Amino acid sequence: MFRRLSPPQITVDIVVAALFGLVVSSIDLTYTDGMPIVIVVMGMTLALALRRVSPGLALAVAWVSVAVQLTSGLEPVVSNMAILAVLYATGCYGEAWVRWAGLASAIGGGILAATYMSLFYLASGYDLTRLSELSGVVLSSLLGSVAAIFIFVLCWTIGLLVRTAQSAKAESARRRQAQEEQRLAQQSVVVEQERNRIARDMHDVVAHSLAVVIAQADGARYAHIGNAEAMDTTLATIADTARGALGDVRLLLAELRHRQGEGPQPLLTDLDALFEQMRGAGLDVRVTTSGDEQPLPTGHQISVYRILQEALTNALRHGNRFEPVAVDMAWQDAGVSVRVDNTVASVPPQGDGFGHGVPGMRERAALVGGWLTAEKIENGRFVVTAYVPVPFPAYGGVAR
Repeated sequence: MFRRLSPPQITVDIVVAALFGLVVSSIDLTYTDGMPIVIVVMGMTLALALRRVSPGLALAVAWVSVAVQLTSGLEPVVSNMAILAVLYATGCYGEAWVRWAGLASAIGGGILAATYMSLFYLASGYDLTRLSELSGVVLSSLLGSVAAIFIFVLCWTIGLLVRTAQSAKAESARRRQAQEEQRLAQQSVVVEQERNRIARDMHDVVAHSLAVVIAQADGARYAHIGNAEAMDTTLATIADTARGALGDVRLLLAELRHRQGEGPQPLLTDLDALFEQMRGAGLDVRVTTSGDEQPLPTGHQISVYRILQEALTNALRHGNRFEPVAVDMAWQDAGVSVRVDNTVASVPPQGDGFGHGVPGMRERAALVGGWLTAEKIENGRFVVTAYVPVPFPAYGGVAR
């Protein structure tokens, strides 16, 4: 029955009602005296104060005030204007039954107001035996009813329209929030899928490397020179440690991979084949390479390949295929920067709009210590820029 309002809203309603009461009392009480007019003014002021916190109660208080006014034979007063605000509130803030009660009050109140004014005509000494005066009273009553009903229903309708607009705005906000939550959830799924794919890649890399270490360590045990006992103990420790590490890595990464498929992983030497594949699909790929290529670990090479693969795939799907795609690879001592620049299609293809590739590329770069940006720039172009660092041991050419 009571709506929850914020303290500022309650304060505003009380202040507005108080000012209304002061103004109308200074007018109504000047021309009419007695307790009924005081009750009417106080009732209308109270109804105005309650119109938003409880539209149904405000409507009931207004009707009680009108009943006192009618039974006391008072003429319409300025405080009756509060009825307009109450009818507006029933349409805008009331529950279903309150809204219908407001509409019924608007129609019934209009008829009642016009009939009440007709009674004033009768009390003014009209001679109803004369046809002209009788027709005047009837006509005035009808016109008054139509005018009053129009004004009352108009206030109620405006309140209902405002309510509908507010509901539509709230629904739109909820829909946008749901879409944003769906987008974030979708990106989380994409990132998780990309991590699983990275786990598969790293599993193959680490498993291969450790398998080589184990094989070399086991082989060295039979080809030692010098202190056979010390060499045997050292190599046995290496082999045992590598075997344990291999088992642990496989166990941990298998939990991330779930059911990822097996297969050889692409390296930097496979980039030419990737570019040719994209050219065969209709993309004009123009590659520019600068600087001296630095040795990168296998995992870093996979990251560079996957970033270029996804960026070119996005250019193929969302870009203008009639414009060239510029691929720049700049090698430095500390790493390699990659830039893919393509023209965006004038009519974007249909899709879900979540941008699955960008979160995956960004996650791919971050997990090897790099970074990635993807943005639409002027002249309708889309640029992906990534940087993959060379691990510190690679500076001296030790690690590959």
